[in-house]
Amino acid sequence: MWPVPPPRCAGSRPWPSGCASCAGCRICCRITWRRARRRSTALLRPLTEGSWLGLLLLPATLAGQGRGLELHLGRWYNGNRADVYEFRTSSPVGGRFSHGFGASVLVNDSLGRRRAFYGLGYELQAWRGRATLGPYALAGVALGLSTDPATQEVAAQWSLGGGVEWRPLGWLALGTEVRYRLEDRGPRGFWNPRSDARRGVSAVFGVSVGGGRRGGGRGRGGYGGPPELPPAAPPTTIGGNAGDVVQTAIESLGTPYIWGGTADNGFDCSGLIQYAYGQHGIRLPRMSRDQARAGAEVAPVVDALRPGDVLLFSARPGAGVTHVGMYVGELKFIHSSNRGVKLSRLDPQDPEGAYWLDRWVGARRIIP
Repeated sequence: MWPVPPPRCAGSRPWPSGCASCAGCRICCRITWRRARRRSTALLRPLTEGSWLGLLLLPATLAGQGRGLELHLGRWYNGNRADVYEFRTSSPVGGRFSHGFGASVLVNDSLGRRRAFYGLGYELQAWRGRATLGPYALAGVALGLSTDPATQEVAAQWSLGGGVEWRPLGWLALGTEVRYRLEDRGPRGFWNPRSDARRGVSAVFGVSVGGGRRGGGRGRGGYGGPPELPPAAPPTTIGGNAGDVVQTAIESLGTPYIWGGTADNGFDCSGLIQYAYGQHGIRLPRMSRDQARAGAEVAPVVDALRPGDVLLFSARPGAGVTHVGMYVGELKFIHSSNRGVKLSRLDPQDPEGAYWLDRWVGARRIIP
């Protein structure tokens, strides 16, 4: 079948093949039809090639947005054994959380008695995508149809568990999840299930395309993604009224990154800023998004910065502040990134500096 109908001439009649040709000149009409087919094919070729290109670029596009598509296959052990098929989406919520929507099918076929659950659901995850290899927690709920040979009823399925994910590429992840599932028929909560509710542990293997480590995906302002370069040297001189605060932060160089860390055992990005100022009697909010409102606003221009200014970064335009650092002078700033407390540059001439400049959205001056 062609995208355009075969041309019909005046006085033409349909042929058994389905085409239409002139009663007196079959060859002429066939040539005309072939030309029309070639024209329509030429028009469709760019669309087809564009579709393939879109599919090839989809993983990178999803990874850049922090979004992902997931497919999971496994078993649910609930007295019998059910096959599990799940398709989900995932996207960042903020901080350490991500969420997604999906469809699930669980089928149990034992002794000729088939029982299945078909549902759509929502899932919330924590600490996912913080490292190349790492664990995460999850909880979900799905509403759907539970069927067996005798009945079909509305049912809800509740689940709670965790997983481990390995990300060999920025846009590709492999992992496994184990969770406790409760399937109950009727509009009831997991705290008040019926006596015949199905319960059990499921184990699935999955593959995810897109997602990955995102700016701001490391808890309270943690940040991953820029190229790792040799650490910058501390500035030769530290001027300004916040010199002592800057020196305190520099003394923490090399301290590991720990989500929620606020002391010598480890820092996250906002914890380092709070600690450095706190050692000199200045109390700052704990969260990076709250530190973004402390002090006075400074334009995001390097020439306007002074040592001690708090630099604000965002993972995506309009996404809010997800990372903070402290300017120390000489185009350098100190921050707690995924490799721990380090110095980086605001320099467009090197890859890491360009990465941070692209995500720099503002600055705050705590000490005038």
